[in-house]
Amino acid sequence: MIKTSHIVFYIIMVGLICNIIRMFFSQLHMEEEYTENVVTGWYYQFAFIGNFLLTLASIYSFIRYRKYFPLPINVCYVLLILLIAIVSFKDYTEFIKTPGLFYSSRGIGTWINFGVLYYIAEEYYANKIMKWFKFLCYICIIFNLVQIAMLGTINSRHDAFFAIRNTTVYLIWVYPFFFLDNSDKNNISKVAKYGLIASIAFFAFFIASRSYMLIAIFYILIKVRRDLNERKNALFFTFLLGVLFLGSYFLVAHLEDFGSIKTILSIFSDRIGEDTRTNQLREFMDQFDWSKLFTGQGVTAKWHWSGYRQGYYDSLDNQFILIAWLFGIQTCIVYIFYLVYNFFKKNSINNLKITNAKIIVFVWILACGGLSIYVNISTQMFYYFITFLIGMITLNRNYLKLTFPETKEIISIPST
Repeated sequence: MIKTSHIVFYIIMVGLICNIIRMFFSQLHMEEEYTENVVTGWYYQFAFIGNFLLTLASIYSFIRYRKYFPLPINVCYVLLILLIAIVSFKDYTEFIKTPGLFYSSRGIGTWINFGVLYYIAEEYYANKIMKWFKFLCYICIIFNLVQIAMLGTINSRHDAFFAIRNTTVYLIWVYPFFFLDNSDKNNISKVAKYGLIASIAFFAFFIASRSYMLIAIFYILIKVRRDLNERKNALFFTFLLGVLFLGSYFLVAHLEDFGSIKTILSIFSDRIGEDTRTNQLREFMDQFDWSKLFTGQGVTAKWHWSGYRQGYYDSLDNQFILIAWLFGIQTCIVYIFYLVYNFFKKNSINNLKITNAKIIVFVWILACGGLSIYVNISTQMFYYFITFLIGMITLNRNYLKLTFPETKEIISIPST
């Protein structure tokens, strides 16, 4: 007899695959979508079906597994849905006219889908889902390399943006979780890991994202610090630094031979001292209607930003302020608590996966506060991954700790 949890696993996987298809095809058609300001490709309808399946899985998972999670997380999940439903009710006709809005960053469907975090309680199937996220990282890296190879010359930042932005954002938020694990038991696997994170840092450099470059470096430093705690890695890092030095010297000495790299370096250096967020936030706050601090502006709200020349703008490089503007300050407070609570959940057995998940969520909080661009609460694959991480951190686990005197090794077994 097929268990319900098994069926839900396949529902979640189909929903995620639909969004994977959307991610790749929207990247391939990003230039025309950006220039024509349309998002009507068939793959968006495909993603809508996938997100609807994830809504069914979220509701089921909440009902079935909520008892395995702390009360504060359950309360936050219900409160977020209720608060957004109340604000969105007056604009219900907009959802009828534009069904895709239901799964936008403003749509209540996106917030309902936070419920997929509860499926983490099915740890056997959850591990399978995480393996799929890891496999997708390798596909995205190959995709980016092919896109860069096909691009040829680079004339502006938009060329790189249209080639690999979506997949690079996915990699920045997903791969570090696997990069920081302890699966690299030999030097070959360590070289592979550092090579992959270096390629992701290069992709961030390629799209001229200062914040993502810093985030990649931050993860590398954490990994290096952990690896240096083991003396056997000293020789390996000496060799790795030598290769890095020689590679850097070769690149600088032959920079003229790499026209695209030279152009990207020029674009990146021009952006180092650029401060777009302060001016954007200042313009936004000048238009903020403080009389609607608690009621919110609603899902149709827009504002005028001088940096956006295609009409009124509906986003902001600070997700917390954006949530308060759309749905009221109380919704923002609940969402912040939903994120911050992860750090109050004790990791009693020092599970490395939970520690790494907390690091990713910490960086996500900084990003939502304005550290990074291309960050929003959404039905994008990277956000589903972050939602699963929150479930991983907050899941109540009961363990039996078994200590073997000979090796002093502690093995933790989930108790039933």
